[in-house]
Amino acid sequence: MPRRFFLLFLGLMLLTGTAPAPEADPVLLPILMYHDVEEDGLGKDVVSPAELEADLRWLRASGYTAVTMGEVIDFVDGRRSLPDKPVVLSFDDGRQSVCLTVLPLLRKYGTPAVLSVIGESADEFSALPGENPRRAHASWAQLRAVADAGLGELQNHSYGLHRGSGGVFGCDRRPGESPEEYELRLAEDVLKAQECIWRETGRLPSVFTYPYGRCSALSEAVLRELGFRATLTCDFGVNRLTGDPDCLFGLKRICRSHGADLPSLLAEAAATLKGS
Repeated sequence: MPRRFFLLFLGLMLLTGTAPAPEADPVLLPILMYHDVEEDGLGKDVVSPAELEADLRWLRASGYTAVTMGEVIDFVDGRRSLPDKPVVLSFDDGRQSVCLTVLPLLRKYGTPAVLSVIGESADEFSALPGENPRRAHASWAQLRAVADAGLGELQNHSYGLHRGSGGVFGCDRRPGESPEEYELRLAEDVLKAQECIWRETGRLPSVFTYPYGRCSALSEAVLRELGFRATLTCDFGVNRLTGDPDCLFGLKRICRSHGADLPSLLAEAAATLKGS
């Protein structure tokens, strides 16, 4: 089908510039994982605006510099250096609060962030008339505005795999599904999200963020074949970056929940590198 070939072409475009790079000195990279930023309903996936701003202040005072995944990929490819203490701020799901609450804070502190977008949710909320409900997902127009501001790097969080069904979540294989059937289903969903993000924002993601962090050797193989340069999981820890492109797959993150102490989280995550 022409549409499928077009989507495959978009995916394969990501393979450009992936030749092996000279080995770089290892760089430690923590990736902070946020979801919603609201005044109430606080919990594992919801922090307050005050907590986020406190994080941004502390990171700056402690010498950290926020970078995008594009900059991380460029470092691994040998095209750029990274600051002494890089950190990635990732916001999953493409929530409306990122556009309304987080963006002003990113502007205030001159801090970029990575926004992992669920294509189906952006489609659904873009079709709603008037204002979106509170704590809803952002519309394409809102996401486009964040990206156009130069502070939000849009990445792929699947089109419709974020909804669990029948005990199957994210990129899990369905019961009785053959490897070939699974590969086709995953590729079609991920490339549909690629097409939506490209069409609506003019951005082509190079990173896939696993819904619920559910990944496998087979899903990693599919995403590599589609041309993605990196994958983000929900595994806890800090990453060691080198000039080997393989170091960009299965990247660990640090879930920033309400009430957590960021310095302690970073120290705990760094301790996972011991013996690795």
